[in-house]
Amino acid sequence: MVLYTRRFNVNRRALSAWMAGALLLCACPAFSQSLGQFTGATPLPMNGKAFGTYVDVSSHQVGFVSTLRLSFYPDVDFGFQGGLKRLDYADADGNALRLGTDFKIATQRVRNGFPVDLSFGGGLGVDTGDNYSVLTMGPMAIASRAYQTGQTGSIEPYASLGMAYASINTDGNDDTGLQFPFRLGAEYRIAPDLRFVMEFQHFGGVHHGDRGAFALGTTFAF
Repeated sequence: MVLYTRRFNVNRRALSAWMAGALLLCACPAFSQSLGQFTGATPLPMNGKAFGTYVDVSSHQVGFVSTLRLSFYPDVDFGFQGGLKRLDYADADGNALRLGTDFKIATQRVRNGFPVDLSFGGGLGVDTGDNYSVLTMGPMAIASRAYQTGQTGSIEPYASLGMAYASINTDGNDDTGLQFPFRLGAEYRIAPDLRFVMEFQHFGGVHHGDRGAFALGTTFAF
């Protein structure tokens, strides 16, 4: 019985790694949403709230965003984002305002025997400034799994892949089309209500700006 349980746990971990790898491979032409969720697939508990602050950087831009996530129904949460970013491109040099909203619904949970937590949702993001406007909206899928570290800590790797409609308008780029946002990151819980987040973002397809970015931030539950 013990041997069977160990083999089952190993198989579930192998399947988790395989699914994360599949998401990575499927993301090859990818484009980022204006803003992401900066979290794994597990929604907040009902009546839960969380506030986060994040910085994302690439070769030609630096951004700051704050998020507020809420949940009023089991296995469902939603969020609002707002912030600023500094651009340094030939056709877009200056500051831009960032606004967005999103939601996700849990469809599979590790606690129910599935190898990963899996959620589906959607988002809307807008970046706007002088002679600069980017609108993205569309569905997404998020997979993650938390691993216990110590008595109160955990690490939760996650991957997010979506499909979005994009409209880009700058001095040198006026385009619309489909996008496939991809994000790969991890949440590090060091206390029950405090998490650090690191995230890699890959951009492609109908795109304006750098193709790779890195985000770092904190999330506080209250």
